[in-house]
Amino acid sequence: MKIQTQDLFHGAVLTQITEHPSFKALNKADTLYGHYLVNHDTRLFVKYLSKETSPWNFKFSVTEMQSIQSDMKLTKNVFLCLVCGQETICALNIQEFTNLIDLTSSESQSIIVEIPPGGSMHVKGTAGDLDRTLRHNSFPEKLFVEEVETVR
Repeated sequence: MKIQTQDLFHGAVLTQITEHPSFKALNKADTLYGHYLVNHDTRLFVKYLSKETSPWNFKFSVTEMQSIQSDMKLTKNVFLCLVCGQETICALNIQEFTNLIDLTSSESQSIIVEIPPGGSMHVKGTAGDLDRTLRHNSFPEKLFVEEVETVR
């Protein structure tokens, strides 16, 4: 099988996750490419942009947002991992990405990750901005330390 560019960028995320001491299992969540289940309780959506420099503008289709909403009905442990070229991985938890994009919108939404020289990530979206910067080294730890709250 030929290696596709998306496999390289998704591999950057998945390698860091599997090397974390709390990692136990990795599965596909469904047929959507980039949708994973980590440790049987964490839902993960991976998107990438191969652009080399900041800013990175990630677009979310209505179908992608509906898939994220479906996961949120199962658990509050849902993350977006945005691969910013070969620079960094911006991991957003449910509270962060719901402040950035309106998942119920009938129009596509976007999240922009910007990194000033030597700085942390500044993140803004169609629906608003994060009120703080995100550290580059917050991933993958963020996926494993935030409390899991399963919805029944």
